Amino acid sequence: MLIFSFSVFCDSTSEKSKQLSSKQDEPIRVIIEKEKLPVIESLSPSRANTVLKDYNSIVESNSKLISSGREPEYMFFQYKNTERFTFQALAARTCINQETLATLNQIENAQDDIKNKTLIIPVVNGLFIPLERGINSVEVLLQENYSTQTLTKNTIYYNINGRDYLFLCGKRFTPTERAYFLDSALRLPLDSDSFWVSSEFGKRKNPFSGELKNHNGIDLAAAEGTPVYAIKDGAVYAAIENDTEFGNYIILSHDLGKMTSVYAHLSKILPEQYQSVKKGEIIGYAGQTGMATGPHLHFEIRQGGKAEDPRKRLNIE
Repeated sequence: MLIFSFSVFCDSTSEKSKQLSSKQDEPIRVIIEKEKLPVIESLSPSRANTVLKDYNSIVESNSKLISSGREPEYMFFQYKNTERFTFQALAARTCINQETLATLNQIENAQDDIKNKTLIIPVVNGLFIPLERGINSVEVLLQENYSTQTLTKNTIYYNINGRDYLFLCGKRFTPTERAYFLDSALRLPLDSDSFWVSSEFGKRKNPFSGELKNHNGIDLAAAEGTPVYAIKDGAVYAAIENDTEFGNYIILSHDLGKMTSVYAHLSKILPEQYQSVKKGEIIGYAGQTGMATGPHLHFEIRQGGKAEDPRKRLNIE
């Protein structure tokens, strides 16, 4: 496969690239090196902000080119969100659709926190579809929806952060894809009418030792065999049986490991380690395995490795 180093301009759709590609049996991979891209220091317009002026000019020019049926100019910029814009505000400031920014930067939903995150900003709207296995629900859904297209036989691919993407210029999310992207709410791990909170998050006396220690989750008392659900799309980081403390338990990894959820004292585990699961999928059943005084689900949420109160995150009254 022919490899092109890429920093600022992407000639993938220029006449030069078309001539090159016609001479090659293998597709061309255009490598986008984030650290070499021109940097937009601020999205606030000013006379001194010449890079933003150039960026806005290219985006406006591309819009006119596409409207007239001509080929746009392909470039990429980088921007670190020290100005603490929300994802929606970032899209508005750059005049690039949310789905374009999301698929290019592996953002799963519109509510993701992008403060201080360094993002790649393109100058043309469309969808970036990874050729390898999707790592979030939106990527998986896109791959399923475009599976009938010959994604592996295109002339040009973009290699971004080590992953190959096909770019579909001008494409937007379907209603289903948009629903996945906008749905940021977490599902309850048990049906709302099947449990009550028997132990809160925070300091408490261990029911077996009497020792005062942190309780990093909440206990949801429920009948033996009550279905337990994945609160969000993710992958099974661990599926452990017969642990001394937690008995049978599952740890799910979400958002590329930025968030994890823990489901303990299960009577039965359904998925296997590394298996992908969907939000709302049954992953096990409540029980009293391990150190448990009765049937219940011990449930935790960790963000960046730090335990958070699940009652607040799930809006449990």
